[in-house]
Amino acid sequence: MDGDTLREAVARLASGREVAALFSHLGYESADEPFDDDAFVAGRWRGFRVIALEEPGRDRVRALAARLARSGERVLVVGFEPDAVVLSAPRLGAPGCTPLLVVPLAAPSALVLQQLEQLRPRQRDTALGHALRVAEVLSSEAAGRRFFEAFRAILGRMTAALDRRASLADRRMAALLQLTRVLFLYFVQAKGWLAGRPDFLRDALDDTLARRQGFHRSVLHPLFFGTLNRRPAERSGVLKTAPIPYLNGGLFEPHPVERRLGPVLFSNELWRDAFDNVFERFQFCVREADEANAIAPDMLGHVFERVMDGEERHVTGTFYTPASVVRDVVGKGIETALAGRAGITPALAHRVIGGGPLTRAEARRVGRALHQLRILDPAAGSGAFLLGAFEQLVDIRLRLEPRRGPGWHRRIRRSVLRHNLFGVDLSPVAVRLAELRLWLAVIADDPVTDFSHVAPLPNLDGVVRQGDSLLDAVGALRALAPATFSASAPTSAAVTRARAGLFEARGAARSKAARQLREAELAWAREAVSAGLARVETLLDELATIARQRDLFGHRTRLPREHRALHAALKRHRHALQRAGAAVADGTVPFFSFEVHAPEIVARGGFDVVLGNPPWVRAERLPAAARGALAARFTWWRSSRTRGYGHLPDLSVAFLERALELTAPGGAVALLVPSKVATAAYGQAARAHMVRETTITYLHRVSDKEAAGFGATTYPLVTVLKKERAPADHIVQLSAGNDATVPQRSLASEQTWLLVPDRARAALEDLRAAGRPLEQVAAPSLGLKTGADRMFVGELRQTNGALAAVVLDGAAVWLETAILRPALRGREIRPFRAASRRMLLTGYGASGDCLPQLPGRAAAYVAARANRLRARADYVRGPAWMLFRVRTALRPNRVVWPDIARTPVAVALDETSCNQAVPLNTCYVAGAPDRETALAIAAVMNSTWARAAAVAAADEARGGYRRINARVAGTFPVPGAGPATAALCALSAAAHLGQLPTQDDLDEAVADALQLSAPTRAALRQLVAARR
Repeated sequence: MDGDTLREAVARLASGREVAALFSHLGYESADEPFDDDAFVAGRWRGFRVIALEEPGRDRVRALAARLARSGERVLVVGFEPDAVVLSAPRLGAPGCTPLLVVPLAAPSALVLQQLEQLRPRQRDTALGHALRVAEVLSSEAAGRRFFEAFRAILGRMTAALDRRASLADRRMAALLQLTRVLFLYFVQAKGWLAGRPDFLRDALDDTLARRQGFHRSVLHPLFFGTLNRRPAERSGVLKTAPIPYLNGGLFEPHPVERRLGPVLFSNELWRDAFDNVFERFQFCVREADEANAIAPDMLGHVFERVMDGEERHVTGTFYTPASVVRDVVGKGIETALAGRAGITPALAHRVIGGGPLTRAEARRVGRALHQLRILDPAAGSGAFLLGAFEQLVDIRLRLEPRRGPGWHRRIRRSVLRHNLFGVDLSPVAVRLAELRLWLAVIADDPVTDFSHVAPLPNLDGVVRQGDSLLDAVGALRALAPATFSASAPTSAAVTRARAGLFEARGAARSKAARQLREAELAWAREAVSAGLARVETLLDELATIARQRDLFGHRTRLPREHRALHAALKRHRHALQRAGAAVADGTVPFFSFEVHAPEIVARGGFDVVLGNPPWVRAERLPAAARGALAARFTWWRSSRTRGYGHLPDLSVAFLERALELTAPGGAVALLVPSKVATAAYGQAARAHMVRETTITYLHRVSDKEAAGFGATTYPLVTVLKKERAPADHIVQLSAGNDATVPQRSLASEQTWLLVPDRARAALEDLRAAGRPLEQVAAPSLGLKTGADRMFVGELRQTNGALAAVVLDGAAVWLETAILRPALRGREIRPFRAASRRMLLTGYGASGDCLPQLPGRAAAYVAARANRLRARADYVRGPAWMLFRVRTALRPNRVVWPDIARTPVAVALDETSCNQAVPLNTCYVAGAPDRETALAIAAVMNSTWARAAAVAAADEARGGYRRINARVAGTFPVPGAGPATAALCALSAAAHLGQLPTQDDLDEAVADALQLSAPTRAALRQLVAARR
């Protein structure tokens, strides 16, 4: 029964008794016999029964199914409601697990109809087998964790089953190839293109198992490489006459990894488990996000995230991007690129993206601009942004262009894929999944039902490439010396022509086109490397000439620092080009380069839109060689002058700079980057360049709800730029609406970007000007650092006179109480309060001077660990018990707050019972000049006004936390002397004694001391409320 017939059968239902007619349509034996007081048997299949309830109510349906599950009945329970049919089947062996399927009578979705169709009995099924299958159909889950875990589990098992003499990367890729081919075919099967049967693959497996043959060898191998990749007339073997479409090569041809490994064939046991646990357990829907409860192509991004090992994800910075965020970034990027192009105004570009009405002239103008638009994702991942751009461009063109006969929709989709998109990723796994999703997008809306009319899949070899978008010898030299070289017209044309010819090539023509593309790229690589080496030698000679020059006194002139840096860079590039030249001479292109693989794009100035979610990788996770290469290649990828990894740039900063390099003048960059790029010291060079040299159209901090879908440890910032200088009055948009904006010129004067609307910005400026900044009154710094907390900080177990038992280095140790002090961690701080739960071994006096020697027990404890203590990273010389930042932690009038918190909270430590505690390096400490100032500072930091300042300026961390570091806290205002400040100090002193004020009373007292106006107070409160 096809979907339309089944839909009509559902629509004709009018009462519980007519449910029997529906199941008769599905192939069940008719029955009309009592079952219970208010239920009857509506159909049966061998020993399996369909039980229909007379009275409505889905709770009653589920309750009856649960009751029957406990007695092991093989049934499907059906209830009838005025607007829906409700089905529930007990899962045998899982009492109480009674999934429910609701079938709307008026407009059942394609997925629901597909699930109904799958309830049709199969001749080979027993009653038990049918009951198990019905329960699985109804328990097909919303695409979620279970699918991804099941997919990853079978991938791991298949990887482990291959010959371990091959590399892990090759084995994983080989396993992934088999699974993604079958996954693709399940989507194809959902369209009815596999012999018109919704269970073609499962039946093929069952038949093979029954015959005790190898499923992979006898079914999958001939299906992949002898059927789907060949025209019907060229086929042979058992599937020669099967009504299966010709889908071309690409996906269905041996991959280089398979050629390296030899035949890749998995056991029947693995395939049976793959089908039972993954493919047959879930519903598949070919439209991206078409059905909430089905596995759709857009969910493959989740698969990609989970396919990678956790550590690999952190190293490569690969994280899933929610679909809503993709749409936002892609839409803003295309809108920014269209504005100003071919007479398209910003307002018209906005209407195009928003689906507004256009005149015929406007539609023609926009259509021409869209056809010429070239879009790049330099770190494509599993293709989320390429798919997002594909769908948006297709939707726009379908709205703008008149329908032109059969296949019009298909032609537009293929045209967009062929002319508008280009993607690159370092991971071959990512490239395979991106190709898979693009192929699925091509077939998604194809209405063809006759397999012989299905159009073969396009070849995506020239659309999605594996390679490094950041570092290649040719691109690096072009960035260093822009006029170095360009492709000759014949060479560039040959690459472009070969790539275009490959897209639709089929059969033997495909192999020929692929060979022509490789030869054209090799010829241009040879030309580029040769020209690059010649240019390097010329530049080195020029520098050598300068170095040989003499001044008026006959002395050799010393090369300026920038020339010395250029000389070192050129030598590195020469070495890299020489290595590349050797590989080219052997007939391979050893690198990916836009100059080589997309010369016509480079020749026209670059891409019109560069978009995506590039890798977010902290510097410490990169190898030292990679850090050095990035620092030498990119001017923005520089560390701040402060020591430590935390001040090295994130890898996304290099991608941001590279994106601008690859963008044509007037084009757009639309990237998701960590929000720290707007605030961290390492982002200063990037921020300055963007303000000075580009037009920033959109800066939007992604909402907490959307950010939760990323899995990264920081919050994303949507950053959209136009590659042209901004007019003096340019306004930057901060949200999807136009109500939140900021003048771009105001970002130029800021050390960090305050991405808040004008009213909030003015209020923050008033707040900062309301007192002396904390950094001038009491400069904050991190608390004491041990370098080995395990050996210095531990739980107090008991005391006995002058001795105490403390758990240190994994065991309870008795030490002298004279060298023990409470240790305070950031998590132990609350507004106006602190509660230490650990002790610190400290060989220091009250003034912060290191003791010349330790008492006996402590001395013995340290002596036993002296070598380990002297191996600490910060240790240089002195006693083995040395600690770091001691004087800072012990200064008088200390105000202490946690380094990471949801909101600033602080305590004047000397006002509490923890006045002997030593703040550790999860705390910040500010030593005030006197007690009153410390009380005032603590009050300010616990106020809503400090929270507003932190919301605007603090770096964000996972879970809604913020980093209240010295940069952020240093800007908090300290009120001057006066009656209001005296009253504030009194309130703060009382709060430290346990008389806590309400938040409103505290806020008003702080605002009075700072003399904040009513409008300023209102704007700051609104800012805090908006970020909750």
